[in-house]
Amino acid sequence: MPRLKRDVAELKTRAVNSLVLAIELFNRPHDLGRAESVLILLHHGFEMLLKAVIKNLTGTVHAKGEKYSYGFDKCLECAQNEIKVLSNDERATLSILDAHRDTAVHYYQEISEDLLYLQAQASVTLFDDLLKRAFRKGLADIIPGRVLPVSTRPPKDLQLLIDSELSQIDALLQPGIRKGYQATARLRPILAMATASRENAERVTEAELFKAIKRRRKGEDWCVILPEIAQLKLDTQGDGIPIHLRIKKDAEIAVRLAKEGEPVVGTLLKQEVNIWDKYNLGRDDLADKLGISGPKAGALIVELKTQDDPECFKILRRKSSTFKGYSKKALDKLREAIDRGLDVDQVWQKHRHLFMARKRK
Repeated sequence: MPRLKRDVAELKTRAVNSLVLAIELFNRPHDLGRAESVLILLHHGFEMLLKAVIKNLTGTVHAKGEKYSYGFDKCLECAQNEIKVLSNDERATLSILDAHRDTAVHYYQEISEDLLYLQAQASVTLFDDLLKRAFRKGLADIIPGRVLPVSTRPPKDLQLLIDSELSQIDALLQPGIRKGYQATARLRPILAMATASRENAERVTEAELFKAIKRRRKGEDWCVILPEIAQLKLDTQGDGIPIHLRIKKDAEIAVRLAKEGEPVVGTLLKQEVNIWDKYNLGRDDLADKLGISGPKAGALIVELKTQDDPECFKILRRKSSTFKGYSKKALDKLREAIDRGLDVDQVWQKHRHLFMARKRK
């Protein structure tokens, strides 16, 4: 068997193995480490599956000059925009899973049984869809049909589920009840759904979490604090086993966030964005993440006119200090250019005079 086909087959096998283990842990009879393990294994299963699909179609899952294979974000970017095997809704579903897994690995959260079922069943449905789309073979051709998440109370309406979760958070935030840490732990998976649903999917930050709690304590409505949640709905087919469940971003009563500079009318909400959180990368931060020197990162910024895009760059001011801030979108733009074959050394030779002149001054 040629090496490419062998690698694709191995990646696909590991993907299915992780998915089956996640389902097995979902159905285990006790909760010791259960939720975290399910999320971690689902995430690993999708990373392996996406790499199998990408390698099968492009021949590689390594960027030019990089020692390591694509990370999860790069897999999502490639799958949606380059080989086009993921829709916007499907990428949002995987971004939500990524956000849940990120919190499960690096911190802690309290995810309810309904939300865990929602993530597990939506993952099985999407995994099956991707297998059929890319390899013309579904889960039923690989594993027994009985190997599925099982719940005695599968949710039918995402908004009712979210309302129930937020009501329980409100109960923990009542005056005189010192359970703020429990409220934040329970809000993390909800906030993960909100931040991952944004146009540029983001990780949950502690600053945004505490800000949401503070705003709720002041009496602001949850639909204003987390407007992205109102856009989500469930598309459920079947009422037994198997059940197909997909997360979509076209709820009938949708709230859309106004983009920067867009007039706020009708059902648009002006999103309050902490620009220090959005533009939180300096030039050297970009360089570290790209694995190149600071001056070469600067040359790339000039070559790609990154500072001309307000979604990528902003000059931030605090008192007498100024900071040139770059967003995650800027990082993605530079990384994509390198992945597409832009020669960093040639770009540096083209623009190095700009940086040498600054150094002399």
